[in-house]
Amino acid sequence: MRRIGVAVAAAIGLVGCGTSTGIVQVGLDTYALSEMRSPALGGGLEAQRVALAEAAAFCAQRGLVFQPVRLAPSGDPRTPYYPTAFDAVFRCGGG
Repeated sequence: MRRIGVAVAAAIGLVGCGTSTGIVQVGLDTYALSEMRSPALGGGLEAQRVALAEAAAFCAQRGLVFQPVRLAPSGDPRTPYYPTAFDAVFRCGGG
């Protein structure tokens, strides 16, 4: 019974290891996105990969091209795992 409890706790812990703000419009044709990944799921590098892929796909769905405005690693710099997140501000423009 204890093994089941440990397995359930581990599964619940893994579910919350990757979060996203989703794409939010922050200005005229300007959008922001923040992705966070635990070190077990690839940390900041995986967060960067996911954020850039999601932003590019968002623009492509509109027949436009991803144009980065500001791209930056983020997370708590006091941890030994920094960065664990990635922030992107971007526009979707013509080709």
